[in-house]
Amino acid sequence: MIDLLDNSLPLTLDIYIKLFRCGFFEGYLESIVKIWILFQRLHRYNYNKAPLIFLSDVFYWTLNNHPILDILKDNLPIFNDYFVENFHSSLRYQTAESNTDKQIIQKAKTIDIERNDNRFKNTFVNTRNVNISKVKLISLEKKVSLFLLSLFDKIYHNIGKSNNSNNNIFELPSFNNRNIDVMLLPLAWSTSNLPDIDKFCDAENCLLSNSSSNIILICGHSYHKECLNLLNEKCKYCFNYLSESIKTNITTLNKRLSKPLKDNEIPEFLEEKGLDEDYDDENID
Repeated sequence: MIDLLDNSLPLTLDIYIKLFRCGFFEGYLESIVKIWILFQRLHRYNYNKAPLIFLSDVFYWTLNNHPILDILKDNLPIFNDYFVENFHSSLRYQTAESNTDKQIIQKAKTIDIERNDNRFKNTFVNTRNVNISKVKLISLEKKVSLFLLSLFDKIYHNIGKSNNSNNNIFELPSFNNRNIDVMLLPLAWSTSNLPDIDKFCDAENCLLSNSSSNIILICGHSYHKECLNLLNEKCKYCFNYLSESIKTNITTLNKRLSKPLKDNEIPEFLEEKGLDEDYDDENID
């Protein structure tokens, strides 16, 4: 729960609204690293590779002093594909697999006209005010606070009662004994060295017996402050897991990119060329 409330939720809420739109490049770059870790932990294939491509580009630009890096830092909000993605989502929702290319092009034109027609908006779009009043927000805040207080109290009284039915599934009594996949737990449970509830410190060969300087990291592993200092303030197990994951994802991505096309596949540039030849008279703007 702490990982969810302090890490995952703020990350997903802030990465676009606050960091990207405000142009805070350093914070956005750090969030890209964190969002990749989240995708990797959740086994979101493709999503756990795209952030690595962007980060690789940034590191390359930094190493070679490429001018695009300064342009990105100074104009980050401009590099926004939201409008393209939003239009693409609308188009997919209003078309079917059986539609021909001409029908899809025509539907795209219709959607574009409808979006820019104020009369259409006034007739069909619900213009009600969706803003939530301050009183309702305060009420919701109190309800959420009471819910979280009750939940953390339940978690406290169920410490040590969770069951691991197999390596990937945990039964959590605080959540009505639901079976939870390990990928939904903090990062430590995705590594080969799970946190040891019977020890104060997860460091190898730790000889300290007291818990006065015990630190529990956001990943779920715990260390004595002295042991963490010896590890250069890094969780050894999670660092190794993420390092190996990067290598695996990059290797897989390179194999995909270098894989030859099948006999029934057409290179993308040929498909685009064919469309241009067939629809020279089409105005798709």
